[in-house]
Amino acid sequence: MRFNETVIIGEKLNSTNAKVRKVLENRDIDSLLSIAGTQIEGGASWIDINAAMLMDKELDAILWAGREILDRFDKGISADSPDIAVLEKCAAEFGERCIVNSLTADEEILEKMMPVLSRAGAGAIIMLKTVDGIPPRPEERLGLAREAAQIATGSGMPSEKIFFDPVFQPVATGSEGVETALDTLRALSGEMSDFHRVGGLSNVSYGLPKRKVVNRAFLAMAVSHGLTAVICDPTDGNLVDTLKAAEALAGVDPGCLRFLKHYRDYKKG
Repeated sequence: MRFNETVIIGEKLNSTNAKVRKVLENRDIDSLLSIAGTQIEGGASWIDINAAMLMDKELDAILWAGREILDRFDKGISADSPDIAVLEKCAAEFGERCIVNSLTADEEILEKMMPVLSRAGAGAIIMLKTVDGIPPRPEERLGLAREAAQIATGSGMPSEKIFFDPVFQPVATGSEGVETALDTLRALSGEMSDFHRVGGLSNVSYGLPKRKVVNRAFLAMAVSHGLTAVICDPTDGNLVDTLKAAEALAGVDPGCLRFLKHYRDYKKG
């Protein structure tokens, strides 16, 4: 399978942002829909919802926000939580219109969650790391992907609903993490092309000034290495411009048709 257009997962509904946290706490429907809507206008087909900062109210907040967004937009949601019990309940609630974000590649977790997600019709982002940490070499991360794929497909999960995350790390702490992630993307796109490859873009620029510039540059690099989905800020028009140009240059936009359409839409305002 060849994924021709990069899937955009909007990152702006994150409770680490104080304003977003208030939106979720106060059930501010107008602000919620505005944040979701502007991301969809920017090209997002999935809206990530992270309510972890609400602690014991996390699940209720995600369910509320997810219902409101899905009722009004023909898009999907990404239920973002470190708690697999929360992810399980979100998958059961939202089914095929939901991606759970995210699972580690631990065998015990995957064997528990994959049948649940398969029955619900939900998708999953699987980080290529375990409770023991992030493997330092791309070969080791690829090995985790192979094992996860076997468990997922064996549970009835379609490959296109699985998003492997090679784990983007801040370049400020060393370029080795970025290089390893890119090499992992390349390996995944060669051996496991039926599965999506995704990453959280803003992780790369953490700790640096001019973060948007860093994000745009890395996005182009990641697309050229096989990235098929990205968790990012789609309200950054220059970022979306970079993505469309990168797709054309990487050969996943034959005839540059989507790039030209993007340009025409921009000219129309």
